[in-house]
Amino acid sequence: MKDSLKMIAVLTFFAVLSGGILGWFNTFTQKKVEENKLRELLRSLQAVTGMNPDTDTYELVKKDKDFELYKILSGGQVKAYAIVGEGNGYQDKIRLIFGVEPDFSRIIALKILEEKETPGLGARIEEEDYLNQWKGKVASGELRLVKTPTESPDEVQAISGATISSTAVLDIVNKSVARAKKILKEGGK
Repeated sequence: MKDSLKMIAVLTFFAVLSGGILGWFNTFTQKKVEENKLRELLRSLQAVTGMNPDTDTYELVKKDKDFELYKILSGGQVKAYAIVGEGNGYQDKIRLIFGVEPDFSRIIALKILEEKETPGLGARIEEEDYLNQWKGKVASGELRLVKTPTESPDEVQAISGATISSTAVLDIVNKSVARAKKILKEGGK
């Protein structure tokens, strides 16, 4: 009985000590984690909107669990919008960011933030050739997926062998554009 109490006391001591160390470490690193997230957001906004961090600013318009809308300002005027969207891919969630012209006429650029698609197939959504085809596409919320190369502004070519991943990216973009337009129409600025 005495050995059992001793063992319980030792285990309790180490559990409390470990929990305290983990809590301190979390508090200690939280600021760095937030700084890194902010730095990555700024890099992504620059990549998809051409934002100049020295002269342009950004404002968060709306943020939900799977959606974020930012406006990029230059001299007080809206230069572009950046939209972060998320949806289901083949394996897991796909999270992306893309920039659109202020009048939603065209997509400026698209970048994949997170994906866990099949390497060599669905993961090709991060390849430069695939991402470059999004530049200049119509930001109507009604883009279509095609299997053959296209120059049409309302069509995006699917990745051969990765139709589910290609469709997922297309759906995220279309739904995010429609959602952003609705928010702005309702006065989200």
